[in-house]
Amino acid sequence: MATFDITQFPELREVFPELTPAQFETGLLFSLGVSQKNIALLRSVSYPVVKKTLAQAKSKFEPYSLYGLFTVFHVRLVLFALQECKQRE
Repeated sequence: MATFDITQFPELREVFPELTPAQFETGLLFSLGVSQKNIALLRSVSYPVVKKTLAQAKSKFEPYSLYGLFTVFHVRLVLFALQECKQRE
């Protein structure tokens, strides 16, 4: 089973400079709709590690819930995509 390799898109990492690589990868997978259980399997870590990593990422943005973190990722990714499209015009 092929998985999404975030190292193929280093420019995405620049959208979230305040996150560690693990927080970024976990948050990105979560924002793409991957369950926490499956994130644990994909990253070869335990479920509690995924929960802790998401909580740490969430605390850097101060949202009240994981849905808030989900929203932060989506907004920044959309803004990134729009910026990339504008640069290619």
